[in-house]
Amino acid sequence: MLFSQQSEIVKILNEALKQDLKIEVKNHHFSDTIKIIKPYSIIKNILSVELKYRKGGEYHNEMIQVPLSKIKSVSKDSNVIFETFDEEDVKIIQAHPASAKQLGYFKYLSSGIFFTGIRNQRKNKFLGEALQKAFAKAGYKIELGSWYD
Repeated sequence: MLFSQQSEIVKILNEALKQDLKIEVKNHHFSDTIKIIKPYSIIKNILSVELKYRKGGEYHNEMIQVPLSKIKSVSKDSNVIFETFDEEDVKIIQAHPASAKQLGYFKYLSSGIFFTGIRNQRKNKFLGEALQKAFAKAGYKIELGSWYD
């Protein structure tokens, strides 16, 4: 039962991100664009996704991970985010490719905020509510934080 609810969390996030990226192509509200490298997955109770961020002619990939048990809320400001209990709970690996001007490199970061990549949809508080319910059914209580469009 818990596994199927974790699958529901992944399904909700992947569908919302795909819909959001379709909107992004049309509207360009942000100065960068996002592409899915590896869709959302949960392995050993760790939520992860890998996205490519492109701004101008430069880009980098980000793999973002967080244990489900560390997520305390889902909120929205300009992005749909998961907030965690501690500033070190979210692990981010940025891969910056080599260019004519510099060598490629990796950057390892920690954060208390997991940016989902979902940022173009408006009036989508139902997404936060659906995630809150799916987390509860998977055995994790998370709050529905502030939701701004």
